[in-house]
Parts: sequence; C-alpha cells; structure tokens
Amino acid sequence: MRIAILGGTQFIGRAITSRLAGEGHELLVVHRGEHEPADLPDVRHAHVDRHDGPALREAVAGFQAEAAVDVSGMNARAAEAALGAFGPGVKLVAISSGDVYRAYDALHAGWTSDALPLTEDSPLRERRFVDGPEYENLEMEERYLPRGATVLRLGAVHGEHDYQRRFEFVLRRVRAGRKRIPVGSGQFLFSRVYVGDVAAAVSLALAGDHRGEAFNVVERATAPYRLFAEQILVAADAPDVELVRVSDERLPADLELTGVLSQHLLMDPGKARSVLGWEPVDPAAGLRESVRWHLANPPADASDDFSADDAALE
Repeated sequence: MRIAILGGTQFIGRAITSRLAGEGHELLVVHRGEHEPADLPDVRHAHVDRHDGPALREAVAGFQAEAAVDVSGMNARAAEAALGAFGPGVKLVAISSGDVYRAYDALHAGWTSDALPLTEDSPLRERRFVDGPEYENLEMEERYLPRGATVLRLGAVHGEHDYQRRFEFVLRRVRAGRKRIPVGSGQFLFSRVYVGDVAAAVSLALAGDHRGEAFNVVERATAPYRLFAEQILVAADAPDVELVRVSDERLPADLELTGVLSQHLLMDPGKARSVLGWEPVDPAAGLRESVRWHLANPPADASDDFSADDAALE
C-alpha cells in the first residue's frame, strides 16, 4: 500500500515506519524535519507543519496515499488538518491512548472512578486537557472515529528511543551504583506495551476493515509496580539491588508511582486480540530490549541527586 505516516521519525512513529517499510509498503513520512534518524528506512519524506492544513494537503497530494497513520494527532486542530488532507477513500489509523478513559482523570484527581479492567466501552473523561493545553486525545478521536478511522488506544509504551524514559525511575539508580531503592506498596497497575508490538497492531489495522472502531493495545498481563521494578532490575543484571519499603510520604517524586494510588489504569486488550488478531510477541523479550537500549543510551540530563532517597531510607 501507499501509506502516509504523520509523525514517523520518533519513538512510536519510528517503530511503525520501520515495520511498514519492512513489509514492503511505499511510505511517505510527514514531519517537521527536526528529527532525521540515520537508521530510519530509506523512504520519502515531506517536511511540513502538520497543523497547517493547506500546506499538509499540498505535501501529500502527489503521493496519492491509500492509507494514512496519524501518530501525532494530539488535538482537534491536528486531526482536522489531517482529515482535510486525505480524501474519503483513504484508510485511516490513528494513535490514541488510555488517557481518554475517566479512570485517567480519577488517577490525576485522587479519586476512584471505575471497575477494572477498562474496556473500549468504559466511561470516557468529561474533563478535558488534563495534560496541558495542547494535548487532548478525546478531541482527536471525536474527529477520526466518525470518519471511519481505526483508533488504537495505547497503554504506557516502552522500548527503544522512548523519550519519556519510563524505566528511568529504576535505571538511573542502577547506573549510579545505588544498592537500595526506596519504594512504596508497589501495587499500582498500569497497562504497558512494547513499541514493536504497537507497530504490529498498526499493520493489522491497515490490513483489516475495522472502520470507526477503537481498540485497547496493551499486554494481557500487567505486573504491579514493585514487580515491574524487580523485572527491570533482573533485565539490567542488577540482582543485588534491594527495593526497600518506605512510607508513601517519604517517596522521592520520581518514585511516586510505586506508592498507593487512587485508581488503577488496567486496560483489557481482548477486543484487539479477538478482532484484530493482535498478540504481543514476547513481553519479557520486549522489556529486555527496552532495558538494554536505556542502559546504552542514558539521558544527558539524568540527575545524580539521591538525597531524597537517602532521607527516605533513613
């Protein structure tokens, strides 16, 4: 297929581009030109601000896309610009998140809202822009779903090139040689998924016909946060690091997810498995790949201040 990818050079988009190129599709990667990874497959690029509707329409016009994957449609403006650039015959896949569910707002606000696991029919948020004025997946979904798009709601995505550094709460301490890490109860459930498995879900969505449907794309089993931290330590070959239970009020800020939280974010991937035929290849292998990449590519601004750890441990 001829597929346009909006935002195909960073993290999730990068994995999608690599997957679809490897499958033999003809790709046009649309981005601003600020990130040009050297190891990205040799595909066509269009440098344009995807929020600029007329410019985006002009950039994709000559490509004659049969399908489009929107990785960066973060709000109404972005979605409307994209939908204005592609005709009604173009198959659409849009990347969303579990942040659309009411449970996400409850977690932020400190209350309990919903039974688990969260399915595609679970209540959605009423409050908007909980993560800032430019980021609202509800707006994006409200525009894409009526156009017949397949929407993929992701959990916490991890893997190579993860700029959110989801494993850093453990790995920055491993790199510093810390032997004791303070943690809370560690019972929080936050559904995760490896970035390569996200790319596989996109491929399946493009191959099928699931117009106007949303799918949770997360691993079937979710380790509570303490076990998750232990799994990271094993993958990092740091078995001698001890997780020390401390009271929640003593937890350093970057370890707060190991404490007691008001609402779990446990999502059910059953629909994606039964309808799309999607299955994560090997969650344990994905975690190992993530840890390996993060250890080899530490963030330049990683903090070496562990005074809060010391205070909690004392």
